Amino acid sequence: MIRPLLPAFIALLAALPAQAQVMADPDVVAAFLQDYGLKPQPGTDDQGDPMLSSSVDDTKFDVYFYGCTKARDCSSVAFSAAFLTPEPLKYAVLNSWNQKARFGRAYVDGDGNAVIEYDVNLDKDGVGGKNFTDTIDIWRSLLDDFRTHINW
Repeated sequence: MIRPLLPAFIALLAALPAQAQVMADPDVVAAFLQDYGLKPQPGTDDQGDPMLSSSVDDTKFDVYFYGCTKARDCSSVAFSAAFLTPEPLKYAVLNSWNQKARFGRAYVDGDGNAVIEYDVNLDKDGVGGKNFTDTIDIWRSLLDDFRTHINW
């Protein structure tokens, strides 16, 4: 009885839509950013690893790729934006942000700029497409909230 049902079961499985997995591949991440309505520009960082540059709501940001082997097969990405403020932000302002923000972290870099970053693990099987679109939503929200927090 099981044997006649096996072909029907296999056909049913084949008909199910495959969930797109987002890996730490610059082309895949760029495609998701484009689908979101952003305009990513490919490049490389100081270590020769891939990176993407884009902007959201007039705020420039970069997506850095980490854990790469020969500038390929990366394991994670970090969204990053720097804010050139007239004076370095007080640590209390950044500490307040870091205490309240669930995602992302903020700090002052060596040049005195305020920086916000958001790390995303895409190793092994990656994440589903809907999850990564939500990741972009979270990044956009983080930028908006951070701009408000620092009175940008």
